[in-house]
Amino acid sequence: MADYKFDGKELQDKNGSKIGGFDGRYIHDGQGNMVGEVNGHCFRDRHGNNIAKFNGIDIQDSHGKKIVSIDDVKKSIDGTCGNSLAAMWLFLVRR
Repeated sequence: MADYKFDGKELQDKNGSKIGGFDGRYIHDGQGNMVGEVNGHCFRDRHGNNIAKFNGIDIQDSHGKKIVSIDDVKKSIDGTCGNSLAAMWLFLVRR
């Protein structure tokens, strides 16, 4: 069972507490602070720096090195696969 649930807009932990949100472009933490941006297949931090990209199979760092596969992300987060799920993992779940 996954530790988090993502409905396309809100990421919750297994107790139902809000961890963060996604408004279609920006990732916000539980307090509403913008922590990242989804720009197509690229992910940017809050300063606009490219930090990762998602090719549909793997999340890769800015140099193209694999960080994690989407299958591993889905073990942590229950939700529809895609850029937004990958971004939520990258900015809010990954430690």
